[in-house]
Amino acid sequence: MYATVSDMIDRFGETQIIRLSRPEDRTAETVDEDKVNTALTDAGALIDGYIRGRYFVPIATPPAEIVRATCILARYDLAQGENMDPSEEMSKARKDVISWLENIAKELVNLDVPAAEPAGPAVNSGPRMSDRPRIMTSDTLRGW
Repeated sequence: MYATVSDMIDRFGETQIIRLSRPEDRTAETVDEDKVNTALTDAGALIDGYIRGRYFVPIATPPAEIVRATCILARYDLAQGENMDPSEEMSKARKDVISWLENIAKELVNLDVPAAEPAGPAVNSGPRMSDRPRIMTSDTLRGW
């Protein structure tokens, strides 16, 4: 996981995270940590899908921008429910994060984390010569 419940509270405030994690309980005074952790895990998996291939995932020590992106994606997911929809601000923030992740995947943006090894040429790819005898030769084809 790239972010914690504490990261979510620090970024968006405890009241908002309580309301998003317990939308059915308007009197709740504590965060549903399991629900927030599920959203954070899902957000991390989405991020990994975009950056896999360029970087080793999961990132052992995520930079601040990955923590921020994880929180934004998780908040958007928490805001999707039976009785609520993400705000326009949440939708725009999510869209911006997805664009940023797409730019990472396209190598237009770089993260300050160890890069994955570039894929080298595949072993045994391309044309090659063999010292095995041919099964079909011009002599055997004449008989057809």
